[in-house]
Amino acid sequence: MTSFLIIIGKYLIGLLGIGLVVVIHEIGHLLAARACGIGVEVFSFGLGPKLCGVEYKGTDFRLSLLPFGGYCRLKGSDDLSQALIQNSKHFTHTEQGSLFSVHPAKRLLTYLAGPLLNLGFAILLYSLLASTPYKVLTTEPILATVNDYPTLFANADSPAYAQGLRTGDRVLSLNGRSISDWEMLESLLAEGTTAQRFAITRDGQGLEFLIRADLSSGKPRYGLSPAKKPVVGSVRPSTPEHNAGLKPGDTIAFANGEKITNDLDLLVALSEDTNLTDLTILSSGKEEHILFRPDLDEQGNGEWNFSIQTESRNVEVPPFSLKHGWDTSVKMARDTVTSLILLIQGKNTDVRQEFTGMARAALMIGDITTLGLESNMGSGLRALFYLLGVVSISLAIANLLPLPAFDGGQMLIACTEWVTGKRIRPRTYWILQLVGIFSVVCIFLFLGYVDMRHFLSIRR
Repeated sequence: MTSFLIIIGKYLIGLLGIGLVVVIHEIGHLLAARACGIGVEVFSFGLGPKLCGVEYKGTDFRLSLLPFGGYCRLKGSDDLSQALIQNSKHFTHTEQGSLFSVHPAKRLLTYLAGPLLNLGFAILLYSLLASTPYKVLTTEPILATVNDYPTLFANADSPAYAQGLRTGDRVLSLNGRSISDWEMLESLLAEGTTAQRFAITRDGQGLEFLIRADLSSGKPRYGLSPAKKPVVGSVRPSTPEHNAGLKPGDTIAFANGEKITNDLDLLVALSEDTNLTDLTILSSGKEEHILFRPDLDEQGNGEWNFSIQTESRNVEVPPFSLKHGWDTSVKMARDTVTSLILLIQGKNTDVRQEFTGMARAALMIGDITTLGLESNMGSGLRALFYLLGVVSISLAIANLLPLPAFDGGQMLIACTEWVTGKRIRPRTYWILQLVGIFSVVCIFLFLGYVDMRHFLSIRR
C-alpha cells in the first residue's frame, strides 16, 4: 500500500508540474487576446466540471475539478454556430470581441503568445537556475585501479597500476597542485597528455609516482576509478533494504561473504547473488547482519535501493543573466526539433526514447524530483524546475505544429487570410477543427500506446 502511495505521489508531482506549464501557456493566450480586443469567455485552472469561479471583465475565471492543466476559451463559438446554421459562406454579423471580428494579424499574435510565453518561462527558469547557488557531489580522491575489478570495466588494463599506483591510494597533489576531490583530479588528468606526477599517501606513508597515460585511443587513459567508502548514504523507504533494517550511516563490512573496502568491492559482491543479499554492517559501533531479497530490473538483474554516502560542495555561479537561460533554451529547442525531424525522416525509429505521453512524462518528473528530494530540498526543486523548462519548451514546439487544433494550425489559417485578403469559410473552418481534433486524439492515443509499451517492457 505504501509503495502504491509513493507512485501516486510521484504522478501528482509530475501532473501538477505539467499542469503549471499548460496554465502558463494559456495565460499567454489570455493576455494577447485581451490586448488584441478578443473576448475571453472562460479561463479555467484545471479541467472537468467547474467547482467555483468569479467573473472579471467579462471572463469567467474558474477552478475546475481536475487540477491538471487548464484552458482558455476565446469568444467566437456563437458566430461559428450561427454561420453554420445559416449555411453562410462568410462570417457576418460577428459580435464585438469575437475571434472572427478582428484582423488576422491579431489572431496570429493571440495564438503565438502561448508558445512564446512557454519559451519565455523556460528562459527565465534556466536563467534563475544558472545564477542560483547549488551544491554538487564531491568524491574523495581515493583511487582504484581498474585491473582489480575486471568484471566492472570493459578495459581492465591499468597503466597507472603498472607504474606503481594501487587501489586505496589517496592523491594529495598532481604536478604540485593540491587535489581537493576526485572530480578535480579527473578534470586535470583529462587536460594533460604528458607524464603526471602523483603525490599520494599509502598506509600513512607519503609516496610519489610519475605516471604516463596510454594515448592509443587519442585520449589520455590511466585506468583509474574513484573508490568510495562503503557507507550508506540513503535508503529508499518501503524497499527490501529498508524493511530489513538498512539505515543511512551504516558501514558495509561484508556483502555475500566478501570483504568490502569500497563501493567497487560492493558492486562486485552484490552481482554475485541477485536472489538473496547478505550484508554485514557496522551500525552505531555494533556489528549486525541484514538479509533480504533484492528487487530485480527489467533484465532480471538485481536492483538495489540504497546509495553510497557522498559529500557535496558549493558551486560558484555567475550573476543573473537572461543570456544563460536563452542559450540553454535554444539548445534544447534545437535538439527537440532535430529529434522530430529525424523521426519524420525515419532516421530515428526509437520512438520510446525520444517521445513520451502524459503518463510517462509525469512519472519521470515525479521520480527524478523525488530522487533529488531524497538528497535535500534544494536538489529536488532544482531537478523539478529544470524538467519544467524541458516540458515548457516541448509544449511550445508541439503547439507550433501546423495542425488545425494546435496553435500552429490556427496561425497558418490567420497567415493565409492575411496574405490573400480572403476570410476562411465557416464550414471549411469547422471541418479543419474536426480534422484537428481527430489528429489530437490520434496523437494522444499513439503516445499512450508508446507509454504502455514502455511500462510493459519494464514490468517484463
